[in-house]
Amino acid sequence: MNEDIVHLVRDVRQNPDENTRAAARLMSLLENHPARITELYAGLADWPEPLMVLGITGPPGAGKSTLVDQLIELYRKRHPQRRLGVIAVDPSSHASKGSVMGDRVRMMRHATDPHVFVRSLAARGHLGGLALGVRGVLRVMGLMQCQLVLIETVGVGQSEMEVAEFADMVAIVLAPGQGDGIQLLKSGLMETGDVFVVNKADRDGAIQLHSQLLTTLNLRSSVADAGAPPPVCMTSALGGDGMEGFLNLLEDHCARSGDQWLLQRRQRFEQEVEQAVLQEAHRRLADMLRTSGIGSEGITRILRGETTVNELATMLLQQLSLIHISEPTRQLMSSRMPSSA
Repeated sequence: MNEDIVHLVRDVRQNPDENTRAAARLMSLLENHPARITELYAGLADWPEPLMVLGITGPPGAGKSTLVDQLIELYRKRHPQRRLGVIAVDPSSHASKGSVMGDRVRMMRHATDPHVFVRSLAARGHLGGLALGVRGVLRVMGLMQCQLVLIETVGVGQSEMEVAEFADMVAIVLAPGQGDGIQLLKSGLMETGDVFVVNKADRDGAIQLHSQLLTTLNLRSSVADAGAPPPVCMTSALGGDGMEGFLNLLEDHCARSGDQWLLQRRQRFEQEVEQAVLQEAHRRLADMLRTSGIGSEGITRILRGETTVNELATMLLQQLSLIHISEPTRQLMSSRMPSSA
């Protein structure tokens, strides 16, 4: 916990090719202690950013991992001097709470490529499957000079919507043979997608799914007066069919919207800091609730009807305020206190 993030940042920035171990250590620190994300920026006037952050999501079995694998290969052939990062969010084991690491296994053929960095993160039961430290990992990949970062989600729960918080574009991957494909677009998934991919296009039902999807998206755009509907691509990722067109579409979007994406990412930084503060406060309160006499006794008293949740929360906050804080923070708190007059 006391490892110097500033020194690790310096090492990675000076030589990202030779310091992938330092980058991996940074990612581990930020995954396990997301509140430390603010330490990344100490002493840096500017922070390297990817050209594009692409979220790839959709139901299990749609071929997301194969699509990512083929996209890596094609991007590296087209841009041999560029670096590429992949954040693969895996389901957590209920027993160990660790990541299954399935996506890393499937992408092992890129393991010897020094310009490709694949990071698997455990969902750890977080809403939507996105690990709490994904923001920090994304920032470190920027520091490693990754020009494209792919975020592949588990494809369950609310991850389809949550990935939009991190990505410049979101690709929704669907495949025939999974029931009514349009039903998969419920609960806001349609609004989240910037591009839709009908994968496994060589299978029966792919053309019908493509047509049904186009009709639905056109109708939605017409009713909502939302402008042109998002594009729909057809691919067969296993054989590479349609992947050139998919990458062309992504790079066209990047050329048109890259400056706007960069501005939006910088505006999100303050939100990241706010969330880091709230996460750290939650962690400290949770530790106190579990370990202090106030917590265990207070819960018993709540169950007996002798006190309330609000009263116990107030006691915990008062107890937390007695912990030593730095003088600058104490002065900040004092300056915000109302005058006794």
